[in-house]
Amino acid sequence: MDRLLVCDLDGTLLGTPDATHELLRLLRRPRAPTLAFATGRQLYSAEAVLTEAGVADGTYLIAGVGTEIYRRIGGWTPLGAWPRLEAPWDDERVRRALGSVTGIEPQRLANATPYKLSYVAPASSVEAVETALARAGVAATVVHSHGELLDVLPRGIDKGTAVAWLAGRLQVGLDRLMTCGNTMNDLAMLRLACRSVVVGGSEVALLAAAPSLPSTYVAESVHASGIIEGLRYFGWLDGSDWT
Repeated sequence: MDRLLVCDLDGTLLGTPDATHELLRLLRRPRAPTLAFATGRQLYSAEAVLTEAGVADGTYLIAGVGTEIYRRIGGWTPLGAWPRLEAPWDDERVRRALGSVTGIEPQRLANATPYKLSYVAPASSVEAVETALARAGVAATVVHSHGELLDVLPRGIDKGTAVAWLAGRLQVGLDRLMTCGNTMNDLAMLRLACRSVVVGGSEVALLAAAPSLPSTYVAESVHASGIIEGLRYFGWLDGSDWT
């Protein structure tokens, strides 16, 4: 494998159907990077949105904000060596710890996962959530994005660690990796020491963070057109030919 392109789904790869399919068409050409998805959605939800968008491409899928990794072999097959937890994790303990935090509500999900607890919550609740977890002795990563979504993950697990682990497994150096996103739950993978693209129309907080990221291009174009713009900016794509 020569290069790996990791794209968030909602608002990044997806959002403008013509641009999505133009990018996918380019990625079918010789010397194109391998395509992977990284999404906050769980597998069932990611499959649904990809099917709805008519996307049958993509070799790897990082789901649940980095808590799950799959390879496409016919269907999506989990890579069982992931996640690698820094400390023991008890999702029921997390739920109990957050039960008394006001202003947050559990998201209604078709399938629950022990490694990603999701809430509807304002950004102002993050400090209270972190305090409640600390008091309960829970080591966790708290990610707030999309203005009202809050995810609680095991410490050391996020899109960034998942992307880095996958790249290492595939023996793809960070110099041959590009990540693309549009919200704060993408920040961890955009912080990796690789090329990254923040597409146009991204979350305000992510745009504010972009100047501090290692090697990040902020595109003017939205959705997949912004990804294509970034690929050209970094010299991976010259017109319709991969360099």
